Amino acid sequence: MPVRLPGRYEELVAALTGLARALAEDESVQGTLQSVLAMTIRLIPGCHAASITVLEPDGQPHTIVATDEETEELDRRQYLLLDGPCLDAARHQQINSWSLIEAEQRWPEFTSLAKELGLRSYLAAGLGLAGQRLGALNLSSRGTDGFDRLDEDLVALFVPAASAAIVSARRHAQARDLAAQLNQALISRAVIDHALGILMAESHCSADQAFEVLKRASNNRRMKLRDLAAEIVTRVSGHPPSDYAGES
Repeated sequence: MPVRLPGRYEELVAALTGLARALAEDESVQGTLQSVLAMTIRLIPGCHAASITVLEPDGQPHTIVATDEETEELDRRQYLLLDGPCLDAARHQQINSWSLIEAEQRWPEFTSLAKELGLRSYLAAGLGLAGQRLGALNLSSRGTDGFDRLDEDLVALFVPAASAAIVSARRHAQARDLAAQLNQALISRAVIDHALGILMAESHCSADQAFEVLKRASNNRRMKLRDLAAEIVTRVSGHPPSDYAGES
């Protein structure tokens, strides 16, 4: 006869199974992180609200997902103060579990707002991967002792999935930026080649000589080579090169 797991552990298995399915179905990063929040709240009875803080490469924090506006405001207050349980957890890559009585000595302004919102306990788990400090998973409770050691252990199970989703988002953004840069480089090269062709025809010179003329004019006018080339093409054709993005 199979052993029946206690209710909470059955919920844990179901939650982790659901999270694995979400990841396997290639949800958006935003969707994956929303799933993490939903499953965390479902799994931890004392949790009434949650959010995920992301640290940008320059260290600036922002909230990428949250269960409600009040939780976003709680995060924003910590960012303005440059300190608080979630930022401390993110910076030190640890799990912080505080009652407001404990937190009040260290973060009085943060706890003042938390009290206004009716919160009495807070748990933040640092998110990181391969030595990168990525942010924190933040949980708040209306109970004075809203979180216990088991809750900390359970939250730790969601940290790898949330961390992986954030890393995935960054890699996607980097790949998108690189593709945009390469595309602009190709367009710029085409515009320069077009301008060189115009100079060669007008001055009856070689490609190398035309390039030297263009480069000298670029230095004298303190313009980027590609922008001067676009100006030449525009002068001759009567309209700017298509898809070219010059100086903003």
